[in-house]
Amino acid sequence: MPKRLILIDGSAYLFRAFHALPPLANIHGEPTGALFGVVNMLRSHLAQKSEYIAFVMDPGGKNFRHEMYPEYKANRPPMPDELRAQIEPMLAIVRALGIPVLREPGVEADDVIGTLARQAEAHDLLVTISTGDKDLAQLVDARVELVNTMTGSRLDEQGVMAKFGVRPDQIADFLALMGDKVDNIPGVDKCGEKTAAKWLQQYGTMDAVMAHAGEISGKIGENLRAALPRLPLSRDLTRVRCDLPLSRPVESLTRSAPDADALRDLYSRYEFRAALKEIDPAAGAPTASPAAPSAAPIPCSEARRASRVRSARPVRMCTDPGTLAALVGTFARGTAVCVRH
Repeated sequence: MPKRLILIDGSAYLFRAFHALPPLANIHGEPTGALFGVVNMLRSHLAQKSEYIAFVMDPGGKNFRHEMYPEYKANRPPMPDELRAQIEPMLAIVRALGIPVLREPGVEADDVIGTLARQAEAHDLLVTISTGDKDLAQLVDARVELVNTMTGSRLDEQGVMAKFGVRPDQIADFLALMGDKVDNIPGVDKCGEKTAAKWLQQYGTMDAVMAHAGEISGKIGENLRAALPRLPLSRDLTRVRCDLPLSRPVESLTRSAPDADALRDLYSRYEFRAALKEIDPAAGAPTASPAAPSAAPIPCSEARRASRVRSARPVRMCTDPGTLAALVGTFARGTAVCVRH
C-alpha cells in the first residue's frame, strides 16, 4: 500500500473559516471563529493517520510574483485585525499537534505545496492536498487529489474535468484566460468559466487559442485580441511553481509526538471542548457548580459587552458538513449565539 502525504493549505483554510463561520470569541473576547474551523479540519486529517503531513502557510509580504507584476494582489484589502489575531494561536496549535509547519520566505503557500507534491510523487507517495483553492487543481494527476473538508468534496482528474470543464493540465491556461479579480491578475474581459473552458476544449491550449484569436467573432473575440499581449504574463502568474528550493525535504515531513500540556492549555484558553476532551475525556463535562459555568465562545461584538452568554437552548452537535452549514445559517439569522465546541 503506497504511503501518503497530506499537504494542508493553512492560509486558505484560515481565510475561508474566518468568512464562513460566525465571528466567535472566547469569554475573554479573543476571536476564535477561524481558529475553531481550522482545528476541526486538523482533527479530521489526523484521524486519517497518514505517514507524512505538513501545514503550509503564506509568509506574508511580497514574493516573486510581485517582481513579475508589481500590481499583483494590489487591490486586496488589509487583513482584518480579528483574523490576524488568530494566526499565531493557530500555528501554536499546529505545532503542539506535532505537525510540521512550512512558511518559506518570498514563496506563496501554493508553490510550496506544488513543489512538495511533485517531490512526493518522485518518492512514490500518494498526495492529498487539503484546500478550497481552485488554483491548486492544476496539480491533480493520478497520484495527487484535492479535498475540501469544509464542503466534503474530493477532486481527482475526472472530478476536475467535471467541475471546471478542463483537464488539470489546462487549469493554468483556464485561470489566465478568465483573470482573477481577487489576485488582480488581468485576463480577457468578460471571459468567464464557460467561455474559457469552451476555447480550451476546442483548441487545447491557451497558445492555440491565441493563435486562432482572429477566428473568434463578436465582442468576446475583440476582447481576446485586445488581451493577447498580457496573456502570457497572466499564465505565469496563475501557474503554480513545482521546482522551488525548500527548507525541508518531503521525507522529513513526519508528525512528531503531540505536546499534550501545550494543547491542553491552548484548547482550554480558546474553549475548544471537543478537542480538549480528546486529551482529557472528563474535560468536556459541565461543572456541577453554578458559580462556575462553562465558558462558551460568543460573537465578538457581544463578547465586548458581556462577560458571558448563556444559551437557553440545548447543546447541538455537528458531525457533518451539512449540519454545520445549517447551524451557520441559524447564526446568520440571530443576534447572539452560544456555541460549545
